[in-house]
Amino acid sequence: MLDETDLVITSQLLSSPETRSGESKQVAVFFSDVADFTKLSEQLSPYDVMYLLNRYFAQVGDIIERNGGFIDNFIGDGLMAIFGIDDQRDAPLRAVNAAIQTVATVDRLKPFFASMYGIDFDIRIGLHYGEAVIGTLGFAGNQRLTAVGDVVNLASRIEAANKDAGTRLLISEALHGQIADKVEVGDFVRVRLRGTCERTSLFEVIRLKPECDAELNARQPRETIRHAGRRWVRAFPEDELQPHERRILDFEDYDIVVVRGTDSYCAFNNACPHLHLPFYERRKPAEVKTLNLPHTESTITSDHGLVCRWHQSCFDLFSGEIRNWAQLQQDGTAPGYEHTGDISKNPARLTVYPCLIQDGYLWIGLD
Repeated sequence: MLDETDLVITSQLLSSPETRSGESKQVAVFFSDVADFTKLSEQLSPYDVMYLLNRYFAQVGDIIERNGGFIDNFIGDGLMAIFGIDDQRDAPLRAVNAAIQTVATVDRLKPFFASMYGIDFDIRIGLHYGEAVIGTLGFAGNQRLTAVGDVVNLASRIEAANKDAGTRLLISEALHGQIADKVEVGDFVRVRLRGTCERTSLFEVIRLKPECDAELNARQPRETIRHAGRRWVRAFPEDELQPHERRILDFEDYDIVVVRGTDSYCAFNNACPHLHLPFYERRKPAEVKTLNLPHTESTITSDHGLVCRWHQSCFDLFSGEIRNWAQLQQDGTAPGYEHTGDISKNPARLTVYPCLIQDGYLWIGLD
């Protein structure tokens, strides 16, 4: 017989498609943490620790979601994600792909963190594949979808095994069996994972095999035209973006932000030319807010100015010229970024791109 607690739980589980009462599924579990995080946190201020972690989580969250994964939880400096919740057949491969891309992203972030904080930032990742119970746990107003089972515990222990193995990415034998013909393995180790009695084989994944990488990560080429001596790239149908909305377009070497005004479009490089940090995160504003990033939004003024979220300088969205330096200190440094030097001596313009409407599509002029 149901009591009041049972009734509450039942109503919660039926309230939205994100809640589930419990299903047994074959999933790949992704665990990561920051190497030597205790040492790093002792070197930095609390504010910098939170910024560093959120900057990293914002990047990795995008990678996991693009690969069809579900971010289960952030646990201090650790992250847990699940692949295969919706029975994707290629979940094991996508989990490995996400891990490889995460390692590559950290390698790109390393110079930034080294110059900003003087630290050597790195991570460790462990992946396992097996059966888990997928369901919603928590209490009223604080439920979350999660995985329960040995596959979760073992993934966490595999991640920890990287430290002794001197590796960055290890996967279990069970997961390796699912994707052995699609990845290149650098080495394998035989270890006794914490809480287990027998030794098990773990595999260090280096990369996807070229043919698999090309198929899984292929970019659809954008249509281009020549017009008025310039190469134009087709972005998206004109009516896909409403007035005062924006979109970030992913190019191989950079991102472009497209903003639609009342009667015109503006496009610009998503990187402050002075601090080389993004004006906008890829994630939606509400999601960025939940990550507690210290600076969540650059703003656009009514007269087509872009106010940088990092140092409040304003750029003209049509010419790219700097309209004003708003929050520089007397020595020309941005508050909180003194170590980046006197940026007033670097009057770099914002990189802007012309926009064209033709045949119902928005086109962006790249050169």
